[in-house]
Amino acid sequence: MPLQNQLPRDDMLGLSKKRPVSGETRSFVTGEAVFLSPLPVPTGSTPMDLGGSFIEVNETYLDVGSSNFGKAFQARAMIGLCMGFVIACLLVLPTIMGFSTFNNPFGRDFSWYFSEFFESGLYISGWGGTAFAALGLYVVISTTRKKSQTRPIRFNRQRREVCFFADGSDEPVIQPWEGMVSWLSVSTGVTGVGVISTYTFGMAFDDLKADTVHFVNQGVMTPTHGLSKWEAIRLYMEKGPQYCPNKAPYEGRHTFDQERANMHEEYQHNERSALSIGWWYFSHAITLWRFPYWVAEWDHRFSMKSLPASIAEWSKSLPSEKWAKPSAALKEQSMKIEKAFAQGQDFMTYFKANLKEAKAEESKNY
Repeated sequence: MPLQNQLPRDDMLGLSKKRPVSGETRSFVTGEAVFLSPLPVPTGSTPMDLGGSFIEVNETYLDVGSSNFGKAFQARAMIGLCMGFVIACLLVLPTIMGFSTFNNPFGRDFSWYFSEFFESGLYISGWGGTAFAALGLYVVISTTRKKSQTRPIRFNRQRREVCFFADGSDEPVIQPWEGMVSWLSVSTGVTGVGVISTYTFGMAFDDLKADTVHFVNQGVMTPTHGLSKWEAIRLYMEKGPQYCPNKAPYEGRHTFDQERANMHEEYQHNERSALSIGWWYFSHAITLWRFPYWVAEWDHRFSMKSLPASIAEWSKSLPSEKWAKPSAALKEQSMKIEKAFAQGQDFMTYFKANLKEAKAEESKNY
């Protein structure tokens, strides 16, 4: 799921009333959130970019946004839905009805029933297939258009700053890295089948010019997904690109070629059956072969909204002697928590025992 920029709204986490600190837990109406920063200390999680949102990684900055990962699958699903409906109307239903020749009193044969229902299916598939095609086209285009309205968040490790753009705005919001607020929250709700929990990785950006706070939220499958993404960002900012996941690959027609090559290699090593090979070719044939991957390439070109020239200078590499340095408070806190990790403590255990000290360090730093 991509990062979702949200318009200013009620501050349910109370950020405007009281600045949080790393490890602090706050409750809200439907759940609670644990803060991972300010003072972005180690979390002990494995750095991962699950979902492929690191769209640029270099020595100067990391761009976190929405890649076109999964776009080919989305296009294939929409085409498959349409083609499946057409095939059901023109082949499956007439064939099933054709077999009714074995228990009818009129002596009509299979071909009569098949052709009778084929004509009806032709009419239904024409209108229904058009409706499904229109639905699929809307889903593919609307999701790409929505993604194109959101610029990536740029983490500049040399300046130790973060650049954020609100949707529809060309005015950058520059946030100091160590003062940035991030959290992982869990919300609990009741449905007709029981109680469900949803997890969200969030970040907040202080827009001093507009006197507001912008919230960015991403739904994650598990708390591990959110912690791993944040830890990958943190390691990039503190240690460099070699410590975080590489740039997410984009999908295109080359992806189709690679998938087919991998499939044949797996077959040669007896990791795939002939039936599996046949299904791969059939499923890709009815979803228009390479066309979904061409759609993914189009999405990649159209939806990667570039950052404006206003931050070109800010994004340039700096001589190493001009790089911003981590604060003494962050160094000390990181050293303490890494020592605690070595002694078997985890992120929350450490902060529950040391929250009072962490707040004191935070107040001295800010």
